[in-house]
Amino acid sequence: MDIEQIQLKASKVHFGNTIQKWNPHMKPYIYKKSKKVYILDWRKIISSCKKVDEYIKELLVKEKKILFLSTKKSNREVVKEQAFNCGMPYIVNKWKGGFLTNFFETKKKLKELHELASFVQKDRFHQLNKKEQVIIQKRKNKLHNIYEGVIDLKRRPEALFIIGLEQEKTALREAQKVGIPVIGVCNTNCNPHSVDYVLPGNDEKLESSRFFASVVANAIKKVREKNSFEFREKQVSVSA
Repeated sequence: MDIEQIQLKASKVHFGNTIQKWNPHMKPYIYKKSKKVYILDWRKIISSCKKVDEYIKELLVKEKKILFLSTKKSNREVVKEQAFNCGMPYIVNKWKGGFLTNFFETKKKLKELHELASFVQKDRFHQLNKKEQVIIQKRKNKLHNIYEGVIDLKRRPEALFIIGLEQEKTALREAQKVGIPVIGVCNTNCNPHSVDYVLPGNDEKLESSRFFASVVANAIKKVREKNSFEFREKQVSVSA
């Protein structure tokens, strides 16, 4: 992973929260305090990104899933885009309570969504009266709004990547309860001890969110490209 200080500055990653909002546990990641905001240490940001990169390599060797999560409006499209680009599940509209802790119920909802999506394409659906069609479409749209990025998820994800920890406290508690590691972007008002892998940085600015989402997504794509290359090399070797 090759990240330069100029990239961090361009992405505004190093700008922490206002000095009125801070968590003392973030002190090791803070470079200095300006008049209005805390400035994060870019060296700590880079070293943290490298640790996450190594962790992702470990996960993907075992073909594990990383769930991208951010329901903050300003981050949704960026997180969704990067998750889609690297082929990982995502949640960006709403975290449904019990998603992790009651995954049996989650799978029932995913099955229902699959069935409804299939049903509305059939002639039987169009033979229903208008009121029945509206009820079915409304239910399908509601489920799709929640589960669109995890519709093909067959098991719990093995890790969570969260931007906006203060907003995703329910998801964080569920992950801790079922023992799923969390990679979290920690602004200066966050508690870094609440996550397993800290990415110190701004979680509010669009540029910063895009930077961190792409760091994780690119690490995933790099591992997959390497694995694909090694597989092709073995196939060539065997055929020779």
